[in-house]
Amino acid sequence: MGYCGVVEVQSLEDALGATCGCRAKSVCSDCGVSVCDTHAEACDLCREIFCPSCLSFHEAQHPKAASAARDQRRRTRSA
Repeated sequence: MGYCGVVEVQSLEDALGATCGCRAKSVCSDCGVSVCDTHAEACDLCREIFCPSCLSFHEAQHPKAASAARDQRRRTRSA
């Protein structure tokens, strides 16, 4: 699988940035970049693996599903 492709350092002098040097263990479900254990983040709802950049965009797709599940639990508790 190779090395982690997450950019850790980026400055004005280095347009490409410096990637993490760790061995990759998985692949981001959204962008396909290789990620190491340190940078691999799982979505709490669907358990897919994402790089840190893609996780925030992915989680924005879940709020309605999460609030619907929470509302369902509230309804069953009050009965």
